[in-house]
Amino acid sequence: MSLKEIAQMTGVSVSTVGRILNDPKHKCSSDDVRRKVLEAARQINYIPNANARNLKSGGSRGDEIFSINILLTRFANEAADPFYDELLMMLEKELRNSGCIIGHVWHSAEFSEERPGRADKLDELIDELYNEKEHRSDGLIIIGKVTRRALRRLKLKEKNIVSINRNSTNYEVDEVLCDGSRIAHDAVAYLARLGHTKIGYVGDCHNESRFTGYQAALADLHLVPDLDYVFDTKPNETNGLIASEYFKGLADPPTGIYCANDILAIGMIKGYSKRRQKGIMPSIISSDDIDAGQYTKPMLTTISLPKADMVRFALMLLLDRIKGGHKIVSRLELEGTLIIRESCRNYGEMTEPEYYI
Repeated sequence: MSLKEIAQMTGVSVSTVGRILNDPKHKCSSDDVRRKVLEAARQINYIPNANARNLKSGGSRGDEIFSINILLTRFANEAADPFYDELLMMLEKELRNSGCIIGHVWHSAEFSEERPGRADKLDELIDELYNEKEHRSDGLIIIGKVTRRALRRLKLKEKNIVSINRNSTNYEVDEVLCDGSRIAHDAVAYLARLGHTKIGYVGDCHNESRFTGYQAALADLHLVPDLDYVFDTKPNETNGLIASEYFKGLADPPTGIYCANDILAIGMIKGYSKRRQKGIMPSIISSDDIDAGQYTKPMLTTISLPKADMVRFALMLLLDRIKGGHKIVSRLELEGTLIIRESCRNYGEMTEPEYYI
């Protein structure tokens, strides 16, 4: 199947199809157009022409065509957090370029849910995902936090699994990890270097490595923790807005805040722009380095995750396991990189900045 056929299916130009499929960072004029192109490519099992010809002819590569499922575990759809949207786009491109077929792309927050009431639905949910009689899968790539209970049930359905994560699976499956605990520790340490001693946290607190890292950093830096400085919430922009209102209402608010991800931080920046108040505005740092963080004002300081490398190494691990290259559970751990922008300031230099998008 060619780009031309996808263009005919979706009613857009061949060049637009090519840009969407070949450039994960391409800013499409319409999210609906991009969604239709991606769904069409999955539907016809699109593989780039050079790979398709090589595979069909049994050329020198000698590779089989593998069908790979993808499971995103944080949101009902990847658009809720651009970080997952960017990862998924990169992963789909790598899969197609490796001559793999994308089987299913599933979104289900239940796989990351630690609370027992929702976790009880796991068996029913997994059976629903794998209900096709002729379902064929060579492997599964999981993007996002997943509970041990969920992993053990998925392993009954999938022989080959790799996780791309910030929360370790503790060697349940192969994984590419950018350790959330280290990320949070580095972020809090940076705020401390700027002179901040009252540092807050916004994000999930339930068995979450980034919250663990935040707590550990406070202890290592001999900073006194304050429960009022912790805002436990799910990671989305709306909750970032709500968090900003919460901190505005404190009599003695933190001067620096670590947000567990960029989309929360962007929500907070928007929140501070809505109702300006005199006094010290917090320095805000987060993690992920999504594209939107470069267009806030002030520009967002963040810990950049090596998304392209995470995807590439995950596929490398998965294909090696599928082909029998390794048997033991393996982990590749990558480091984040501090990206210093305008949203963090020295404590002594704090003034009222312009917080707006």
